[in-house]
Amino acid sequence: MSNPQTENHGSPIARCLVNIWRSGVCQYIALKKRWLWAHQFIAINEDVLIEILLRLPMKSILRLRAVCRFWRDVIDSQDFRKLHTLNDNDVPDDTVYIQVSFPIAEPNKVSIKLQHNQTKLVSYEYSHTDGFGQYTIVGSVNGLICISPWLYAVPIAICNPFLGQVKNLPLTSYLYPSCSIVERSVAIGFDQDYKVVQVLTCGKHRCVHAHRYSRTDSWREMAIDCKITYGSEFRDISPIKSRCKNGYFAHWRLGGHNLTSRILSLDMRKEVFWTVTLPVLLGECSYFFAEDEHSFRYFDFRFDSPASSAVRIYESRCEGGELSWNCLKTAVMPFAEPQWRAGFAFYERGCGHWGAFVYDYRARKFVCRHLLPPSWARLIEYRGSFVSI
Repeated sequence: MSNPQTENHGSPIARCLVNIWRSGVCQYIALKKRWLWAHQFIAINEDVLIEILLRLPMKSILRLRAVCRFWRDVIDSQDFRKLHTLNDNDVPDDTVYIQVSFPIAEPNKVSIKLQHNQTKLVSYEYSHTDGFGQYTIVGSVNGLICISPWLYAVPIAICNPFLGQVKNLPLTSYLYPSCSIVERSVAIGFDQDYKVVQVLTCGKHRCVHAHRYSRTDSWREMAIDCKITYGSEFRDISPIKSRCKNGYFAHWRLGGHNLTSRILSLDMRKEVFWTVTLPVLLGECSYFFAEDEHSFRYFDFRFDSPASSAVRIYESRCEGGELSWNCLKTAVMPFAEPQWRAGFAFYERGCGHWGAFVYDYRARKFVCRHLLPPSWARLIEYRGSFVSI
């Protein structure tokens, strides 16, 4: 093929084509040099780049994936994601709130919305094989939440909302064919990888079973040495919200009408259960908040009218295997839009129909009562992660 630079181009059209060809080659060479320089500069400072990325909010990291291929490869690498998961960097701007709801018109769908400062970040839906009916949301722990239906025949779902990943866990009904499971309660933890623990109550044998799900060995039975009898010592079990977000401990309240309440606790790393007996009878509209593995707050909502907005706050004192309560104050919480920030826990009354009481666990006080949409909505505090399910 002839070289355009050596030919005699007398035609104006030919000269024009040669100039365009030369201009394109020069621009390509200049861009290539700039790209090689930038790539070489970034590659030399890869360790510095990783240290910077580990200190940024999750939202910023996701945006920085689009800067260049090299940054994307660093962020998507298994080494970086493992470092980010193990890095306990409490960045205030990294907190968002998730609204999980079931559209009334489509009971087989779950709607998940991530919001930051009342701005929607991510919104998506996924279909389930069966309508959940009533359900419980537990988490978040290292960016993961669990959606636990009350019906034992419906699978538990584990979700990473930031990555848009949802996974239905295998059912365990085949493990106890002779049992009559009346209730299931779930907790999620983390120790190198995520764990999901379900506590089952058997009405036929009046006992408690527990299983742990992990990525490696699916469901495995756990030993519960605590002597607790269903029916005579407790009739219901519910998870306790916690300030601890690393997933090392999980707590449940065991109770029932006119029964002495207990707290069932689990060390996720050692996989050991223990119970703490509560000294007084608690009302059905009472909730707990775990400050740590041994310290709790107790919120009493013993009011009959939806218009009532008062809550009585107690602080625990642990003496051996029993707790005593110190009444701190009674707060009145009117309906209001909270000033969204990190550190909120939500306590719904009447399945959310009476609104959610917003508790600021950093300031250790209630802020307001927040009106929820009429779609079985739940609000939870959330920090994103790269933990894949």
